[in-house]
Amino acid sequence: MLSFLTRKPEKKLPEILSLFPLSATLFPGGRVGLKVFEQRYLELAKARIADGELFGVVTLTSGAEVGAQQTFANVGTAVRVLSYDVPQAGIFQLDVVGEDRFEIVRSSLGRTGLNHAAVRWIRPEPKLKLPDEYAELGQLLGRVIERNGASRFAEPIELDDASWVSSRLVEMLQLPAGIKQSLLEINDAVLRLKTVKQLLARGSGAPAAAAS
Repeated sequence: MLSFLTRKPEKKLPEILSLFPLSATLFPGGRVGLKVFEQRYLELAKARIADGELFGVVTLTSGAEVGAQQTFANVGTAVRVLSYDVPQAGIFQLDVVGEDRFEIVRSSLGRTGLNHAAVRWIRPEPKLKLPDEYAELGQLLGRVIERNGASRFAEPIELDDASWVSSRLVEMLQLPAGIKQSLLEINDAVLRLKTVKQLLARGSGAPAAAAS
């Protein structure tokens, strides 16, 4: 069950977020590159680069990343721009990092086609050392990071943290979007680890980069 922030958090979190629907599912601590070229998202990118504030990444449930006909999941992850590039006129390449999760209370479509949502914030999972029974998952993730390069992951890299390990593995596994979304929505790192271990044991969704 999700636990929501009911007291004022240490950091100020906005009540309204602009949304960026994505075919992938991003967890807190995750890092992803966003290629932005639609006008609605170009304006969003420029604003967030300028003010350094958060916007929300949500998983698409129908429709495409490009286009107006979109529906998306009710729980997403707020992101902040880590760096950006403008490889050519009219295109922004954003490097973003996930922070807190949120639940959409209500959403609306602005005149430019950008979705905005009133949100409530989900309490972060407590820090938990990776249990010994899931040490192999930490080792697996370590090999993936070694093969792909640590620079592709947001710091700090925490291979001994249950939430960090489970989240990174779910992001990389080749799983249906609905399963990834359900694993984002639970507030239980051990259950996420257990699910990942079972899926890998069945040969489901192993990250290609982890092959020995």
